[in-house]
Amino acid sequence: MDNLSKFAETLDSLMFEQEITVTQLANKIGLDSSTISRALHSQFTPSVGTLIKLADYFNCTTDFLLGREHENYSSKFQKCPLFSEQLVRLKKYFECPWWQFYKTAHISASRFYEWKNGKREPTLDNIIALADGFDVSVDFILGRSAS
Repeated sequence: MDNLSKFAETLDSLMFEQEITVTQLANKIGLDSSTISRALHSQFTPSVGTLIKLADYFNCTTDFLLGREHENYSSKFQKCPLFSEQLVRLKKYFECPWWQFYKTAHISASRFYEWKNGKREPTLDNIIALADGFDVSVDFILGRSAS
């Protein structure tokens, strides 16, 4: 099962458990109901912002929502910093050169420097590649958790 299918299945389960409709969820987190509906049908890869809104609403990790974890380790999550700020924290934490980030995410150096300078946000696929490459959670890469 691919990441998009896992995400759709987990989202559907969480909505079922909380007895919430597509329209109700969309209204509560400020999205269009068609966005939620497309996600449930594996027709839409969520943006990082949408993923965070959903994880915050369901009080779960982004990794659980993406089907990367089998248990929902709900806890209090930190507000995500701007990704350009988070990159500085990650560089300090991993003690690695900048080039290691763009090589790990499989993107061009110019695209990476757009992230670093706050001109562009990474895609969800880029965040997952970073999490996999550095062997940490998606929440850690986003600055949502301390570990």
